[in-house]
Amino acid sequence: MSLLAIAALLYLGLALGVILVVDNLVGLVFRDPRAPVQPSFFDIGRAFAASQKLYRK
Repeated sequence: MSLLAIAALLYLGLALGVILVVDNLVGLVFRDPRAPVQPSFFDIGRAFAASQKLYRK
């Protein structure tokens, strides 16, 4: 019985993984032109540093 439960959980994990991969691939091909562009990590770091400078003043 436990072998059946393990197989079912592995199957569900595999199915969710395939769904996520396909969803990401479709998202790469069909991008929404109205979606806002995500800021890069560097811009977030610069904004955080600037906010810290303003907070200290």
